[in-house]
Amino acid sequence: MKAKSPWEEGDPSSKICVLGEAPARTEMRLGAPLVGPSGDVFNDCLHAAGIARRECYILNIWPFMVTKGPKGSVIGPNGDVLWHDTYGMTEEGMKEAGPTIERMKACSANVVITLGAPSLDLLYGKKRPMLKWRGSILYSERIGKKYIPTIHPAATLHGVYTWRYLIIGDMEKALGEAASPTHTPPDRNLIIRPSRAEVMEYFDVCENAGRLATDIEVINHNVSLFSLSYRSDEALSVPFLNPKGEEYWDLDDEVAIWKRYAQVMGNPKVMKINQNIVGFDSVFLLSQCNVFTDGPLGDPMIAQSIMYPDFKMGLDFIASVHTKEPYWKDEGKIWKANHKIDWDTFQRYCAKDSCVALEAWDVLAAEMTEGDYWPTYNMTIALAKPLAYMAIRGLKVDRDGLARTKITLEQEIAVKEKELEDVAEYSFNPASPQQCAKYFYEHCGHKPYINVYGGISTDDKALTRLARKGERGSREAKICQEIRGLKKLKGTYIEVELDTDDRLRCSWNPRGTVFGRLSSSKTLMGTGMNLQNLHPKFKGFIVAG
Repeated sequence: MKAKSPWEEGDPSSKICVLGEAPARTEMRLGAPLVGPSGDVFNDCLHAAGIARRECYILNIWPFMVTKGPKGSVIGPNGDVLWHDTYGMTEEGMKEAGPTIERMKACSANVVITLGAPSLDLLYGKKRPMLKWRGSILYSERIGKKYIPTIHPAATLHGVYTWRYLIIGDMEKALGEAASPTHTPPDRNLIIRPSRAEVMEYFDVCENAGRLATDIEVINHNVSLFSLSYRSDEALSVPFLNPKGEEYWDLDDEVAIWKRYAQVMGNPKVMKINQNIVGFDSVFLLSQCNVFTDGPLGDPMIAQSIMYPDFKMGLDFIASVHTKEPYWKDEGKIWKANHKIDWDTFQRYCAKDSCVALEAWDVLAAEMTEGDYWPTYNMTIALAKPLAYMAIRGLKVDRDGLARTKITLEQEIAVKEKELEDVAEYSFNPASPQQCAKYFYEHCGHKPYINVYGGISTDDKALTRLARKGERGSREAKICQEIRGLKKLKGTYIEVELDTDDRLRCSWNPRGTVFGRLSSSKTLMGTGMNLQNLHPKFKGFIVAG
């Protein structure tokens, strides 16, 4: 058993090692790591995860106090940058962390819990976004051990309180990994470059299994591939392009595959499972491919939002909590500009999405049964077809009327801008919060209005109060409001991008808020807008049809 010090505590033969960052004043004074305010959170999380502190070997990266520098950097006592939020550990930071690395190599821990971004980067070897990778079970070649990144408890003191539940979950995962030093990531059979016979056979297997996990990948508004799965350890990708960007199938094969896909998707006895299948896949397949989705729907995003409304709903986050799949989502970003496409990797990525969505769905479905959440889930799923109809049908809009109104609004804006120029004691941009603050609070001498975040505000409420005062600058405040209102009407509504058939559409999210209400946004093609908060003057341009 090691004697306590500000940077090391516990028995090196412990099966769990915890790696923090550096001792703070409280740690230096008490001679132990993680004993200040963040240590209280750390202890609470350990207890909730079923881990006793005495069962952990606790280390800090650096044995001295550090300070925070610009852009998230960590500065050592000699003024050297040890770690930076952009590029990770520096050469000096690595040098100072050398003794800690040797301690981790020598200890008997089967798993290391890294607290915060610097400790993650130390074990990984280069910069990784911590919030993406937290909860992943990884292996560090640098120390020859498994590790699980999580959020530093200190971040919950001044950041997001609910992160404590993520720390607890990650610690529970570490407790399960502590029994063995072996790193065993999920073993999934991801089938790529299939033949037509393999695809058709896989359709049959999924249909006979009574469930189909399927994910579509869209590039340039076309389905580039989709994947099929009926069990979480296997999936098949069906590409429509080869690595050279040419057609993968001949016409007869592609038609046959799409027909079979439509047949299975429309089979009311087969459950369809995928992340956001209600809000995206089923709508896109119907509107762009004439593939109708019928039967029961398993949507992990909706289940997550019902049971855990305070947390993120992306599949990567869901997987970090409910599965052992390490973060993988960056593998799918092949549509980025100047990014060389590795088509085989993209096929495996699509297949993995189906596997992970299916695994997460099975976990969430069991939790919904345990917590009696199915009535709420089924009520939400019942909206799938009406929302798809609304998204595809849209609203007929008078495009010519919009064009005429745009000209009128531009004239009204020009008049108001000239009026502001005549009234104001010097010219400023009414759309600029900084210039408005300088004019009204510095030049005119009004006491600044403060927003809920503690910053100086020149929003609509602040301008309303200034206009009502009837003092210096009140006239200018009223005109600024009017200009902003006209520009908002013009830019957001009158200039809205309609589809080519002159219809206004949106995408619907059946659980778009933490309270479970609907939300809407632009379409999958980037047209339209939020249809729940239409300007009263815009409603007159909506016509029957």
